[in-house]
Formats: sequence, C-alpha cells, structure tokens
Amino acid sequence: MLAIVFDLDNTLYPYAPSDAAGRTSVYKYLQNFTALSAEEFSNLYIECDQYTKQMHPKTAAGHNRLLFYHRMCEVLNLPTDVHDLPMYNAYWDAYLNAMRLFPGAVEFLQELKAKQIPLGICSDLTLHIQLRKLQKLGLVGVFDKIVTSEECGEEKPSAKMFRDILQKLGASAENSVMIGDNYKRDIVGALQVGMQAILFGESREGVLCAQNFHELRTKLFALLQKMSV
Repeated sequence: MLAIVFDLDNTLYPYAPSDAAGRTSVYKYLQNFTALSAEEFSNLYIECDQYTKQMHPKTAAGHNRLLFYHRMCEVLNLPTDVHDLPMYNAYWDAYLNAMRLFPGAVEFLQELKAKQIPLGICSDLTLHIQLRKLQKLGLVGVFDKIVTSEECGEEKPSAKMFRDILQKLGASAENSVMIGDNYKRDIVGALQVGMQAILFGESREGVLCAQNFHELRTKLFALLQKMSV
C-alpha cells in the first residue's frame, strides 16, 4: 500500500526561528541569576548541547532540552531542582509560540488527505514534544501514524525508524515516499529500506529535490505517477 512519510522539523516548518526564540528566552531567564554575556551563554549552550549528545548518542535523550539545562545549571553552579524546569519551559514556550508552517504546507497536506493517502511522521526527538509541535501547528489528526526516535530506541538514519513507521501505516517500502530536509538522516535512511525519497529545502546532485511546497507537490505527484506505471 502507498504511504507518504514526512520528517517534522525543518520540513513542515522552519526550525531556526523557533530555536532562536527558545534560546533567547532561556538567556533572558538566566540573566536574573547570572552575569553571563550573550557570547558566554551561546558558547555554554553549544557545550552543553554537545555534552548531552555525547552522553546519549543515537537516542532521543541526546535532544532533550531538560538534560541540556540540567547540565547548564551544574556548570553554572545553580540548583538544578530550582532552575531546570523553568529553563525547559522558557525554551519550549517561546519555541512553540514562534512556529509557523512553511507556505503551502496546509493546502498540500489537505490535498493528500482528500486523496486518502496514508500519512506518517518519522522524526527524531521525544514524542511529547513532537505532539506539542503538531498541536501548535494545527496538524492534529492530519497524520495517521507517528514514530519518534524515543519510542523506536534508535535515530534516523536507522532502518528501524523507517520500518517502524511503514509497519504502523501498513505500507510497503517500494510504494512509499519519505520527505525530509536532512540528506543523511531522511534520504539515505529511507533509500536503504527501499523507499522513494524527496529532499526538501535544498539541492543535491543525484537526488530528487524540492525547494518549497509548490515544487514538492509537482515532484511528488510526478513520482507517484511514475511509481504506479
């Protein structure tokens, strides 16, 4: 059976503006308790991000902002039980508030739903946060199935991520398409299990690419027609 699988972050909405809003909110919070400069905060943020990923490689825990801020509080010698959750909430409240779908995303998804094509989300990170993002974007009920690296236990490009979402959707790899913005994680991962794939938001030689949702619609329907021949 046919299915279309989407990455979430930087595929359905731009990641950078939301992440910047979240980081700014955390910095403003910390200004009440530290004398960190913006540059010092930026460097510390990167350090704590890298530390968390190194401590939790290839799993969703490596993306957990609560662990970032837990580490940051430890480095700053701030009581973690006091500041971890406020920093975490400051980040995600600002992040979610800044989220905006890419132009044309809603119309495109509605068209796929109208054609009764099963839709899935295959995304790294934790289920709780990804569900909050879908809710904020007004996409609750749009996707039939969701797989996150948290429940899978592995991250893209792990074949298990793609096999899990295909199994949930009851779809075969050869009749399904993955759409994502990361070549290694989304495209290589999908191709290795036999799916078709479209790289969103950038150009890469030898790969089917789309720069926006208007172009994605054209490329996807042409691909689906070719697959059905």
